[in-house]
This record gives sequence, C-alpha cells and structure tokens, in this order.
Amino acid sequence: MTASVSERIKAAERTMIRILDQGEVLELDYDGAVCQHPGSLWWGTAVGFRAMQMAALALSQEKLWSRDDLYIVSGHPGPGVRDTIEYVTGVVGRNRYQCIVAEGCNMQCNSKMKYEWWVSDGERTAFVQLRRDFVPVEFYALSDRLDRSETTKGDIKSFKIFKVNLSTRVWIAPLEESFSVEVFDEPLQPGELPAQVDEHYFDDVPSS
Repeated sequence: MTASVSERIKAAERTMIRILDQGEVLELDYDGAVCQHPGSLWWGTAVGFRAMQMAALALSQEKLWSRDDLYIVSGHPGPGVRDTIEYVTGVVGRNRYQCIVAEGCNMQCNSKMKYEWWVSDGERTAFVQLRRDFVPVEFYALSDRLDRSETTKGDIKSFKIFKVNLSTRVWIAPLEESFSVEVFDEPLQPGELPAQVDEHYFDDVPSS
C-alpha cells in the first residue's frame, strides 16, 4: 500500500511501520512479516519487527526514514530476524545487511547472539538494543542444546513455549520499555562494522 509523502506521517504505530521507497510511502503491517514464517519463527519475527519500529521512530525525527540508503548490521543471526528486516527495509536483497556471528555458531540462534542492531541511513546511525534482561538466560542455554544429540522432546517443547511467551511480551510491553536507542551523527558505510564490534564483542554473553 502506498500513500503520499507527508512529514506528519508517523514512522511506526501499533503494528505498522511506514518507510519511504523511491519517494513512495510504504505501509508495512506486522501480519505481512508473520506470513513469511507461519507457525515457526514467531520470536525472531516479532523482535525484529519491533526493533525496526524503534529504528523507524529514531531516524524519522525530521522526515520519514527511507529504504534508499539504509545499511544494517545485526548482532542476531536468526532467520526470522533477518527476513523481517528484509521485509521492512529491503537491505538483505541489496547486499546492505551484515550479521555478526561468533566463531563456530553459524547462522543460527545461540547463547552468544546479541539483540542489537545498527541501522544507518547514510547520514546517521541508530543503535537499537533489546533490554538486557528481557530474554531469560534459560532461553540462551536451550538454544545451544537444540542441535545436540542430547536434545530432548522436553527441550524442544520448552523452547517453543519460550518463543511464544517472548513474542507476546514484546508486543504487550511499550516499545520504549523493551528497547533502547542511541542515534549517532556518523553513518556506517556498507560493509563497515561499528566500533563496538571488536575482539571483545562476544565476551559479555548471558550466564545462568
């Protein structure tokens, strides 16, 4: 759906994100993101969409943010997060998306993943973080066990319950209570990593 450009248009409200694409305003509803992963990647889809809502508000203080020059770095490797970011911004298909993954973790949920994103529009960079205590440490431990031989049916059931509960919580809680955001005047260039991503980036992993 498209609408005329207006600086009075709110970049995010309820389950909607608005973003410019070559001068046209796109209205993207959360249902559209969910339809890509029905019944599977609930949590990644929910947290990815809410994170992009936070970025949309942060980068739309003077005018509505635009897909045209966006570049995003993600600390979360989950496919639900990646596909939701693509649904909103189109950066993955344009090779303007980079994911930071700890050595040996591959592109899957793990205990070293970070719920944080750098969203750069060519002029500024919004650094979005999920509240550190939002996800229980038990969830991280389960995510590491799922691909091992000792994984039990109980582990799989618990992981699914965690995902449903987390997805519900991230929508019930006000956006500003779940996420923090800092806006820096310096943009990131495509392919560039933020200064925070150094050899110690994965040192502060959750612990039980």
